[in-house]
Parts: sequence; structure tokens; C-alpha cells
Amino acid sequence: MHIQMAGIDHTRAGIHQREGFTFTPYSLEAALAWIAGAYPHLGCVIITTCNRTELYLSGKKQEDPGPEQVLWALKDPSPKDCSGEVPPGLLVCRYGMDAVEHLFLLTSGLKSRILGEHQILAQVKGALESAQQAKSTDPALERLFQMAIGCAKRIKTETNINRANVSIASVAAERVQAYGDEQGLSLHGLKCLVIGNGVIGRQTAEHLVHAGCQVAVTLRQHRHGKNLLPQGCKIIDYDQRYASLLEYTVFISATTSPHYTLTFERLAPLWDSRKRLFIDLAMPRDMDPALRSLEGLTLIDIDQLGEGILETNELSDEAAIQAILQEGMTEFTNWYAFRNYVAPITAIQQAASADMALRLNRHILDLGLDAASQDRLRNALSHAAQMVVGKLLFGLRDTLDWRIWEPCFHALERIALQPARTGKTDTIPPEGTGEPV
Repeated sequence: MHIQMAGIDHTRAGIHQREGFTFTPYSLEAALAWIAGAYPHLGCVIITTCNRTELYLSGKKQEDPGPEQVLWALKDPSPKDCSGEVPPGLLVCRYGMDAVEHLFLLTSGLKSRILGEHQILAQVKGALESAQQAKSTDPALERLFQMAIGCAKRIKTETNINRANVSIASVAAERVQAYGDEQGLSLHGLKCLVIGNGVIGRQTAEHLVHAGCQVAVTLRQHRHGKNLLPQGCKIIDYDQRYASLLEYTVFISATTSPHYTLTFERLAPLWDSRKRLFIDLAMPRDMDPALRSLEGLTLIDIDQLGEGILETNELSDEAAIQAILQEGMTEFTNWYAFRNYVAPITAIQQAASADMALRLNRHILDLGLDAASQDRLRNALSHAAQMVVGKLLFGLRDTLDWRIWEPCFHALERIALQPARTGKTDTIPPEGTGEPV
């Protein structure tokens, strides 16, 4: 199975080490385009989130680099924080069924900090859509990702996994609550500014509004007409975020910007030492780590936010989840293995079509149709013969033990390629008999 992946994630690397492998929407488009151009025979999909970056490849030539080498080639040579060297051992590679199983587990939320969190499902779907738009994927990866997504949806709807719907946004809101408790602040009316109106930004704002906070969300002026604002939130122009410093106690940033949304150089001159909470939910990071040096400022990044989450997770319905996963992975491996028999099936379909045309030609001529009508009828019958035979043969994938696929198809191909015969032995025996008439 020529499916392989390489990745870096929160279990192996810190935020400063993962940051160089993170892609913004623009850099992701460029990376996929480069791979599609450099290795047109390979399928490629890249998953990039705040906790991981994973590169999936399908197909292989002897001279091709491995997925690890491709991922290194795409690494940002100048990430925001250059202090974190990334030893090669921090990248993990998986091949064949190991890569397949990992993607199924990942898409189902079983590799997340929050077990069963649903955001990863949307992120995997987005990764596939980006690869499709860049024309960098192939049938094998498309089928793999589609099956993993379908399996994750089943787990989400058929089991009790994360029924509480815990997410990064809800954890961020809980951290604001904890900060309020520490500082003796009531959440009712607590002024919070959320920078970014993407999915995580909107969800975080919604949680804060529900908790009673007074929430504002930044929007870029030229994009105001294209954004949905969470109900109960005030709009602030993105360019006014620094000017709003004195008004707000909590700042949360969740954008896909390749640059810091808040820098030390611009914030420090405005700082008044009042205690405030800054939460950075972005990758690459939105908030300059140097902000931690400001008196009274508490800065929490995505890794610090996740500390302690894993210990509180419990996996419910484990047996049901494993059964759904196994069913999905088996379906994919059967589909992948069955691809080797597409050529014999096509040959059998074509032979069956030719056989039917030969057998029915005299009957078509007897109908007295004009030449054009005869051709249309022959084409329709040929298409029908191929569809019926294809349905029967592709159906064997799900009904026949894989160990006898090969002898079965070889036998069928030999029979189908024999010259058509029109003698008595080809006629259908009467009902109730086993012999030709």
C-alpha cells in the first residue's frame, strides 16, 4: 500500500518547534501547488492545525523523496520564533496501514488534546478540499479521507463521544472564568476583545457572551460585509485593537495571519500595568511572546491552554467506537486492494458487451430499424451489459473473501475472452432442469 505520511504534533514538539511547519491558507495553497508540479504522479493532502501538521502522500517511484524529506522542504525557514531548533526525530513517519489507521483515529478526534473534539473533523474536510482545489490529491487519498470523514461522522452520531461538546473555544472560555476567579472579577460585564472572526474566534466569542461577558470582535474594515458576527458582540475595526487596550481586560486572538496581531513594540508604550489576560489560540502564534515581560500581563498560548486537558478526558463507548473504526478501515483496505482488479473487470465488461452485440445483432437487424436507430440500440445495449457486469463484479469486493479474488477474476477473464458461441449449448435450460436443450 503506497500511502505514507510525515508529521509533527503537540505530543512530540513544543509550539515554537511546530510553528515552522504551520501553513496559513496562502502558504498551504503554494505548498500544494509546488508538490503537484514537482511530483505530478503523487497524491498529496496536508492537514495543518494549531496542534499538528501532517503531510500525506500516495503513490511512489524509486527516486521519490520520502514524506519526511518533502515536509522538511516545505518548512518555513524563518518562523516568528527562531529559538526552537527541530531535531529530525521530532517528525514521525507512518506507512501503509499505520498511516491509514492514524488518519481514521485523528479524524475521529482520538488524537486530539480533547478526546472526541469535533473541530478536527472540519479541519480534515478542509484539508481534503484544499488539496482538491490545488489538484494535488489522487483517487486513493480522496477515498481514504472520505472514508475517514464518514467514519468520524458515524462515531460522532452513534456514540457518546464528547457529548459535552468540549472544544478549544470552550476551554478558552473556562480559562477566562478561572482568571476571573483568581482576580476576584465577575464574568458578568467583563470586557473581552476577540481578535479574529474565524470559526474558533466566533465560537470563543459565543461562549464568552453566554457566560455574561461584554464581548467585542475585530473585523478588518474591507471585509465587514462578508463576516457573520456572533450575536451579542460589538464590532471593532481591526486597526483599532491597540487603541482599545485600556478598555478591555481580556484579549483573545485566533487568526490565520502570518504576522503577530499584537507586538511588544506597539503594545509596550501603551501599557499601564493593569492586570490583564491574553490568550493566543493561533498557530502560527498571533501574540508576541515578548509580551510576557510586561508587568501585570498574563499570556497563555495554545500549549499552555491544553495543559491538564488530557488528564480530564474519558473515552466513552470505546467498544462501539473501535467497531466503527475497524469497519471503516476494513472497507478502505478492501477498496484499495480491489483496485488491482479494475483492469480485469474492464476487460470482462468489454468482452461481455462484445458478446452481447454479436448474439443480438441478427435480432436487431430483424427489427427493421434505420441505421441510426440500430446504432443507438447497440450502444444502449452495450452500455447496459457493461453496467450489469460491473455491478456484479464490483459487488464481489463486499461479498467474496479477498483471498479468492485473484483466482476468481482470472477464471472469469478467461471465460469472458473466449469467442462468443451461438450454438445450442449457449441457450438457457428450461426451468427445473440442469442441462442445456
